[in-house]
Amino acid sequence: MRGLKLVLAYDGAGFDGWQRQPGRRTVQGVLEETLSTVLEEEVKVSGAGRTDAGCHARGQVASFITGAKLPAHALAPVLNPRLPGDLRVRSAVEVEPGFDARRSAIGRRYAYRLLREDDLLWARIAWHPRRALVDEGLARATAPLEGEHDFAAFQSTGSTPVASVCAVTHARWRRWEGGLQLDITADHFLYHMVRSIVGTALELQNERDPGASMRECLASRDRGRAGPTAPAHGLCLEEVLYPAEVPA
Repeated sequence: MRGLKLVLAYDGAGFDGWQRQPGRRTVQGVLEETLSTVLEEEVKVSGAGRTDAGCHARGQVASFITGAKLPAHALAPVLNPRLPGDLRVRSAVEVEPGFDARRSAIGRRYAYRLLREDDLLWARIAWHPRRALVDEGLARATAPLEGEHDFAAFQSTGSTPVASVCAVTHARWRRWEGGLQLDITADHFLYHMVRSIVGTALELQNERDPGASMRECLASRDRGRAGPTAPAHGLCLEEVLYPAEVPA
């Protein structure tokens, strides 16, 4: 038996999220069905991030165990013509059978893209909040997030219970062609955490001291003190981080 690691990209608009659900079109479900057909065995994959319906990915990671002899380097060329147009295998490598895409990860990097103005084409992957973006205010609002904090104020209900203390190593805004983009990296994320942070930062961007208001929100651990949850389509899982000994 061999362990295999896939790096995936997908347009989340046509999927009901990552996780397999009966009667729903999900990334995990489509991937498992295609892998099982190609490898002629039942395949169950583990995903690094359970992205919601509408969220995109350029660096999602999936792992599985197989007895098939197809070389890892041949997987992407064989799978991609059989996968739908909104799902692609970017790379495939062999890993130790003990590797698990979710449990072995030490961090994840997400991007949330905002539009300065409505744009027909960019609107598929970025959100236009229909308000002016205050670059300095957004930067000051998210600066206090870096470090180890309890992010319970940004966790939506309905998720699997996980530790609400997260170590955020990077939370910075930068410009992109359509507007502003939040790049955020942490050891793990809570349910809707990034989208809640974006909604809160937008609510605080015009305050006299956005950073102080964000720190108060963090300290409250109260979801009611945070802003609204930004729409899913602006969020993209860009990269999953693993220890150096795991192949990239």
